[in-house]
Amino acid sequence: MRKTSSFVNGTLLALTVGLILLGVIMVLSSSQSAFSKSLDSNVYENMGKQLIWFSVGLAALRFFSSTDYNVWERYSRPLMLLTVLLLGLVFLFPEVNGARRWIPIAGQKIQPSEFAKITIVIYLSSVWADRRDRLQSFVNGVLYPMLFVGIALALILLEPAHSTTFFIGLIALTIWFVAGGRLLHLAPVFGAMTIVIVAAIYTKPALFKRILAFLHPEEHKSDKYYQVWQSLIGFAHGGLWGKGLGEGNVQTPFSETDFIFSTMGEELGFIKCSLVLVAFLLLIWIGYAIAIRCRNPFGSLLAAGCTTAIGVQAALNVAVVTGSIPTTGIALPFFSYGGSSLLVSMSLVGLLMSVAKDAFDEELEQPRRRARAVA
Repeated sequence: MRKTSSFVNGTLLALTVGLILLGVIMVLSSSQSAFSKSLDSNVYENMGKQLIWFSVGLAALRFFSSTDYNVWERYSRPLMLLTVLLLGLVFLFPEVNGARRWIPIAGQKIQPSEFAKITIVIYLSSVWADRRDRLQSFVNGVLYPMLFVGIALALILLEPAHSTTFFIGLIALTIWFVAGGRLLHLAPVFGAMTIVIVAAIYTKPALFKRILAFLHPEEHKSDKYYQVWQSLIGFAHGGLWGKGLGEGNVQTPFSETDFIFSTMGEELGFIKCSLVLVAFLLLIWIGYAIAIRCRNPFGSLLAAGCTTAIGVQAALNVAVVTGSIPTTGIALPFFSYGGSSLLVSMSLVGLLMSVAKDAFDEELEQPRRRARAVA
């Protein structure tokens, strides 16, 4: 059985490192595009920073994979409290591009909303593993556990980061559903989400214009919402086999971050991009297999949450750049330029690898260790 977990973790590590290295190459290629050159920037700067964060991410992956994941159940509530404090701390710093999402530390910008993905997954997995028998009650099983998460989501929404708020909300719903939540309880949740989304659209004209640009991209190809139009042109130019690395010339803003997959579509083509999607699907399949196999309720929910965080984020990003949904500003895991995003994605894989040791090595299974007795 031990060999089974080694094979599973080895496959996860190979997929992760392979996707990241390809992502680093694409960050360099995106920096060489005509749009990036017009900014008179060093084309190797972003790649160098991404490699540094890759090194940090490897250390984080090693740390989380070698640490017994049951430890995080013990510290889930303090971690959630720390996350809320950090999300509130961002409002003490000046705006960057009209938003307050970053905390400057030692010359680097840390984005607490990215790390909230990890802590919220850990927190909800811990709470609902303890409250599985209470999930039949909306107040005790859903409302009380979601108070902290609701505060965190409200702070992220105020940054503003609408897409991140929606994304983390989806992760929370997935963990709740896997834990055994009642579908009847979804009605008030979806009702509240609908009210928030409609209110945001009516109070934020930029969100409404994003929807219009999604519905009629050809009518917005000359204004600041032309990313989707340019992205579709990039995929069309790439064809089946692509134009070659560094040969892309479609000027898509944020080509090294949110729209890096459209750069891949132009330079690598449909076939290679499809292989990348297959790699993501394989990683997600392994992650859910770990969640299903793990007998520890906390470990099962943790693996499902980590897998969902990676899978849904990848799906949303690909959907945006292919014009399937309105622009969200969600990064592509392992590929998009950004230290916080890469570090969080690798940490999630590390947690998956830790749970896999319990899921596939029966002799390593241990009873759940709780910091406090279940009320």
